[in-house]
Amino acid sequence: MKSVHLQSHAGSAVNTVSMFDELHHLKEMLRNDSIFAEALRSTETTEQAAHLAWEHGIAVTPEALWRNRGTLESGGMPTWRG
Repeated sequence: MKSVHLQSHAGSAVNTVSMFDELHHLKEMLRNDSIFAEALRSTETTEQAAHLAWEHGIAVTPEALWRNRGTLESGGMPTWRG
């Protein structure tokens, strides 16, 4: 039973690292692609933003976007209504 718990915990650590990588990739796209950045700014929800990112090959969850909303771009943009 204990080993199952450790495997589960280790799996979540891998998911956290992957999400960190995906958020880093998203930040790079926002810096380097003004059209993508404007499209992301125009989204009204984190679900729309996550879908837009997915269309560009970036797998982030709406929850991860919400938690990192103030750090995605300089100036704290974009923000979505809560």
